[in-house]
Amino acid sequence: MRKYVKYSTDELMECVDVFNVSAETQQKIRSLLESEKKAPDAGNFFKYYNDKSKVVKFEETIKNKMGIEHVLAVNSGTSALIAAMVAAGIGPGDEVIIPAYTFFASASAVVVARAIPVITEVDETLTLDPAAIEKNITKKTKAILPVHMLGLPSKMDEIRAIAAKYKLKVIEDTAQAFGGKYKGKYLGTIGDIGCVSLDAYKVIGTGEGGLVMTNDEWAYTRAQSWHDAAACWRPDRYAKERKTGELFCGENYRMPELCAAVGIAQLKKLDWINDCTRSVWKQLRAEIKLPSCAKFVEANDEDGVCGYTLGILFETTEQAVKAIEAKIGLGGLAAKDTKGVRDWHVYWNWEHILEQKSATSEGCPFKCQHVGKAQKYSVDMCPKTKDIMRRLATIGISPAQDEEWASEMASKITKELNKLF
Repeated sequence: MRKYVKYSTDELMECVDVFNVSAETQQKIRSLLESEKKAPDAGNFFKYYNDKSKVVKFEETIKNKMGIEHVLAVNSGTSALIAAMVAAGIGPGDEVIIPAYTFFASASAVVVARAIPVITEVDETLTLDPAAIEKNITKKTKAILPVHMLGLPSKMDEIRAIAAKYKLKVIEDTAQAFGGKYKGKYLGTIGDIGCVSLDAYKVIGTGEGGLVMTNDEWAYTRAQSWHDAAACWRPDRYAKERKTGELFCGENYRMPELCAAVGIAQLKKLDWINDCTRSVWKQLRAEIKLPSCAKFVEANDEDGVCGYTLGILFETTEQAVKAIEAKIGLGGLAAKDTKGVRDWHVYWNWEHILEQKSATSEGCPFKCQHVGKAQKYSVDMCPKTKDIMRRLATIGISPAQDEEWASEMASKITKELNKLF
């Protein structure tokens, strides 16, 4: 078998076409590719056995930027979560505390790792409520999964204190908050393992992609094995197992070289994107004068938010729906939910979990000999979260929006909300 496959210019241009660049730019790229034919071959599109690997360069760049010892690039945020679960030793019968407000992938990853998700209330910061976490801890609890929803940092000091008290792992779901911070530290580097999503709808994207970040060499080794079909990428990959739990069968979650190349370019814009949206987020909060029936969503660290979503909480669902339907620039679950539109970010729409569905009739992991007391799920199990989400309206913010846009938006929303209420 050849060490690597050579690609024709036309084949490579098919890849370029995915990014929808102009005809002029495509011609420049084609010329560069044609000129490369006269140069030594650049190698192969594969992470390993490749001293020019873009994936390795991407991982190293993130390590340096985030101040973290180990980074593993994978093919999605969900893959990052699953690999993190395996790395942390989570498996059959274990329980993982997750917020009732998060994308369904957070819950799904726990189930794929053959563990049980324990759906837990959020507070008005839209992140895990520490008091609710402690109430849900049992002898089977293995980890806490704080999710930094909408770029909002979770209460990491309180969560880490609870985890230390009960000897639990903390796996940060930083899918929606890459580059955000909590008290000066990057989100995803505060817990035992951090997970990032890099799909097209996140802070930066590689098309599809994700990251596992940790300072724990053992966790990194296990995550690396899991993500590459147990190819055993260890300090000495051909040596005997150093200790139990190092060798096992895995999946294939590798990030492609092309995605990593995009990631390297995108990473250069990460701080700029968050700085832009955070600035507008702060300006809107300062300039919008809310009616007495509304307040801004509290942030656990205003200087660390990503800032691409500003939340407003009304006193009632009816008020939130009225504000959203006025078409003044507000969105939110409230109006959708009253019309029966399913949103995968709220637990009461997770029928896969609520009805304990599984891929086979045996019902694992919900029905498993390792499970203790069976979890009881229902659409009303987290009433506090349900109430909060049905009172929430949001303003979307992009890095393209400037001070002038923010002032106009603030003036419009102030005027219209005070007309409505």
